[in-house]
Amino acid sequence: MAKKKIIVIGGGFGGVFAAKALEKRGRGKLDVELVNANNYFVFQPLLPEVAASTIHSADAVVPLRQLLRRVQMRQAEVMGIDFAAKKVIVVQGTRRIPIDLYYDELVIALGTSVDLKRFPGLPEHALTMKDLADAHRLRTHVIGCLETADVTDDPEVKQQLLTFITVGAGFSGVETIAEVRELVRRALKYYPNIKEDEVRFYLIEYAPRILPTFPADLAAYATRRLEMHGIRVLTGVGTKSATGSAVELTDGRILPTSTIVATIGNGPHPLVASLGLDMKWARIKTDRFMRVPGQDGVWALGDAALIPLVDDPDDDPLLYATQTAQFAVREGRQLAANIVAKLDGKELKPFAYTSKGSLASLGMSKAVADVYGVKLSGTLAWLLWRGFYLSFLPGFTAKLRVGLNWLVNSVMPPNIVQIQSTPPATRYIHYRKGDRVFEPGMLIDGFYTVVRGSFQLTIDNPETGEHFAKLFRQGDHFGERVLLKSALRTGLVVALEDSVVLFIAQKDFTRFARAFPILDTYFKDYIEKTFGGPEKAFAAGSVNHKHELETLP
Repeated sequence: MAKKKIIVIGGGFGGVFAAKALEKRGRGKLDVELVNANNYFVFQPLLPEVAASTIHSADAVVPLRQLLRRVQMRQAEVMGIDFAAKKVIVVQGTRRIPIDLYYDELVIALGTSVDLKRFPGLPEHALTMKDLADAHRLRTHVIGCLETADVTDDPEVKQQLLTFITVGAGFSGVETIAEVRELVRRALKYYPNIKEDEVRFYLIEYAPRILPTFPADLAAYATRRLEMHGIRVLTGVGTKSATGSAVELTDGRILPTSTIVATIGNGPHPLVASLGLDMKWARIKTDRFMRVPGQDGVWALGDAALIPLVDDPDDDPLLYATQTAQFAVREGRQLAANIVAKLDGKELKPFAYTSKGSLASLGMSKAVADVYGVKLSGTLAWLLWRGFYLSFLPGFTAKLRVGLNWLVNSVMPPNIVQIQSTPPATRYIHYRKGDRVFEPGMLIDGFYTVVRGSFQLTIDNPETGEHFAKLFRQGDHFGERVLLKSALRTGLVVALEDSVVLFIAQKDFTRFARAFPILDTYFKDYIEKTFGGPEKAFAAGSVNHKHELETLP
């Protein structure tokens, strides 16, 4: 008989353990293929330690081909699913040609995505902790803040650089702020111009207390330990908005900062949201067997699925499977058993599982744990936390590497090498009323288009007494004189209200404008009419600048 084709989309805990169990249970009967955008499995609980240089990034990931030796692995992006034709549409490699993958049974294990749209400025200015790139980005950003703070002469800039804020005090938020604090504490001896009391850490939680899934007494202990380590825990207050230089809280407080880490705002995966399936709480509704109602041969599990633990759960979140690795692993195994049972014409088994407990690291070799109803805190809980996650890592090699890393990093200095990455060429930037976009003397960085709000430009030449002022509203633009390759800004631009701009980096904007003669002509004419021509001297040092891209074709 021809093998049944099983496609699993998603390479997290649920997808990996489902594919592994399917291959084992259906060996010889099933053709199992896992589709994932990356060729590796990310052990998300260790991402805060990657950000803090406690372990190497390679130790928090495992190649999927090593984990699933007998499963066909396809690194590709899922573009869509045709349920009627029972096919998954993917693109792979550099040619980006859609490919149809037909299935008999489909497992959706895509997890969730970050959705911060409810908080103005947070999507553009907050760091997240969802994947390996996020952990790298946070580590690089924190070290960059220390590097600049050590040499700046501006006390306001220094305060902003040395304030680290994490929004959301669940597992990820608590462990992230604790690990960031550990990285900074261990690194400070290499930055002689930064005193420990100049560094500020904030953990912001809208709920009345942190770690809401833990017993209240353990959450209280965790709060005390964090505050003992210099982390200010603010509960009962939310984040209203953010810019590149501050966070505004719902109680009106504004905290200047260059570092915002958001561990809130879970939303559905973009593909899941586009499928038209019955959703609740941003998750795919399934029956107790993890089947998707109304779709033949479609199953869902992990963070993407809302799996009831009883026949009539209604709106009680406690009666659904929680979005944790513990549950995802068991869901994967049970789902595999149910698929094989279906194909064999046997009875399916409803998913049922009771959590064995919860653990959260607090840094400084302390943690809290609630395991089988036994509450632990302090060093013993921290050792249990490490032992639990070490045992949970898939593959002996990964366990060995992480264990050795923990041992070595406990006595070795932190790795403070900053591997810089290039920011996006285009991005949205939020400004609060009164914020300066740029000022005279700053290096030219790019071109700005006003998306919302208004800005005031003023240019003064101290040598000639010339003065120029212009108001920019929605649809207007400024910074176009980057086309003239001026080395320094000559004007001051201030936000007149809370505003948003679309920013385009200098080289990319200039290349684009020069590649389209109509745009190049438009901007040259605009500069002539608005500023009096490229040679108009509004400020010292603003004349006789050569055109950009002389070396480009």
